[in-house]
Amino acid sequence: MSNEKNSVIAPTFDEWRRGKAGLTRLECDLLLSHVTHMSRSQIVARANRRLNCAQLSQLETLGRALSEGTPLAYLLGEKEFFGLSFDVNPAVLVPRPETELLVELAIERIEPGTQLLDAGTGSGAIAVAIARAQPNIQIDACDTSTSALNIARANAQKHRVQINFYESNWFAHFHDHKWHMIVSNPPYIAAEDPHLAALAAEPRLALVAANKGLSALTQLIEQSPNFLHQPGWLLLEHGYDQAASVRRLMTQRGFVEVKSMTDLGGIERVTMGQWHG
Repeated sequence: MSNEKNSVIAPTFDEWRRGKAGLTRLECDLLLSHVTHMSRSQIVARANRRLNCAQLSQLETLGRALSEGTPLAYLLGEKEFFGLSFDVNPAVLVPRPETELLVELAIERIEPGTQLLDAGTGSGAIAVAIARAQPNIQIDACDTSTSALNIARANAQKHRVQINFYESNWFAHFHDHKWHMIVSNPPYIAAEDPHLAALAAEPRLALVAANKGLSALTQLIEQSPNFLHQPGWLLLEHGYDQAASVRRLMTQRGFVEVKSMTDLGGIERVTMGQWHG
């Protein structure tokens, strides 16, 4: 019997995609693009092109990992945020579209000479996006994770922006620093929240906070006035059901013009206030 009769013919792009009922068309196309180093438009145009054995093996491994809960962004090594591509890995959260609201609100309030801190920067997505839009302001960013800071620095270099990075648990590293604006997407999910099951692959330190998810938010609200110029802005992303609590905490601390803004899903996602001392 000939080897040719025993050989297995690898599927075409389209055949492989149709055989992955558990994955969406977009997920399949992105994996195909990643493995073949072709654009999505090329994948579509060459749907009848056959995979080679190495590509098929890699696709099967990636598809299985995706089905088992590994975020697509970790498999691809990148995620788009605010129109920019960011390197990501399991040391950082995957940047999400709802966080773009925080960036937009910050940019709207930036004035010439603004000094800004991104507290808990993670992948650096917020700081880098702001720096790209406002390249002439001073931006600092901090995180308690060395691994996260390595990713953030790489993303700043990738997008050719100047950001000063510090390893710090919130304000612990800073003494005489003051900023005109502090922005943060801190951990805000309660340990018992059932939504955590879908986020099992992402760093728990960046997701979970004590006191029903409010401890990090409370710490930022309590301490940030010590590090804000007068007037200065504090902008915080928070959970879908935390806006009222965050507004109350900010008002009690002495912030004015406190209000919450909704994301594209109609959820109060960011609360901000101004500090006058």
